[in-house]
Amino acid sequence: MVSLNTCYKGGNENGETGYWIGFRYDLDAVEDIKKAIPHTERRWDEDKKLWWVSEAYDAKLCELFPNFYALAHQQGSLF
Repeated sequence: MVSLNTCYKGGNENGETGYWIGFRYDLDAVEDIKKAIPHTERRWDEDKKLWWVSEAYDAKLCELFPNFYALAHQQGSLF
């Protein structure tokens, strides 16, 4: 399984709430996202090099990425 190196809650260009996630490129992980999350609920942002995924799919993100929950729900700064 691929781990996330970026994950934060934020809106998309339509004001919908979700998560911005990033990970080192892995074709299988990209295909897993595409299979598990409808195209209307996710998008790739070429400029940011991040995926935006609707918050309705947070449980699916937990399944796909072992560290999603810890990153998405961390409070404050680690330092």
